[in-house]
Amino acid sequence: MKTTPAAEKLQFIKDASTGIEVVSLEQATHPYPPHTHTGHYVMGIVTEGRIAIRIGDEQYICAAGEYFSVCPDICHSIQPLSERYSMITTCLPRKDDISRELDIIKKEILGNPEMEISIARLSEKVHISSWHMIRKFAAENGLTPHKFQMQCRVRKAQELLQQGYKVVDVAHMVGFCDQSHLDRVFRKQVGISPNQFINSAILSNAT
Repeated sequence: MKTTPAAEKLQFIKDASTGIEVVSLEQATHPYPPHTHTGHYVMGIVTEGRIAIRIGDEQYICAAGEYFSVCPDICHSIQPLSERYSMITTCLPRKDDISRELDIIKKEILGNPEMEISIARLSEKVHISSWHMIRKFAAENGLTPHKFQMQCRVRKAQELLQQGYKVVDVAHMVGFCDQSHLDRVFRKQVGISPNQFINSAILSNAT
């Protein structure tokens, strides 16, 4: 008799007093595209199945019981190697303040991810060509300015959803043209829809 696999389950837990985030992922099937964590160090453990995690230019295979860690601003991605996998990740806020040449651009995008990006205008801010700025930004932050902006929009959307805003309103608040656009980008980066995220997120104010 063929058994039905257990349903996928994601749970996001954030402690407001410390900024620590924990993501529990059970029976997952989807990959995570290249992304970074600007303000966090990430420590994860695979609890079931196997994954391939690419961190920078290196790829590592992690099976059940094995750990991985990722520093802030390092591009990484995850590909499942088994039919399903489970893992737990903990995101610890960074306390260092490393100054980089293009921080002015990074901070502008972080502060206002909903804005329309003009590569020419951003390049003028740092007095280098658009081509050079894009390459240097990716080298410093792991992603191009556009991909970094999409990531920041999704993370701001997560914060607003946790605050109780409706999905349709959040889509416009973070710069997407409509709810469908937010849903597509959100699913790709987070692995679930905005509505599913609302049901899976837990906020803690423990001190």
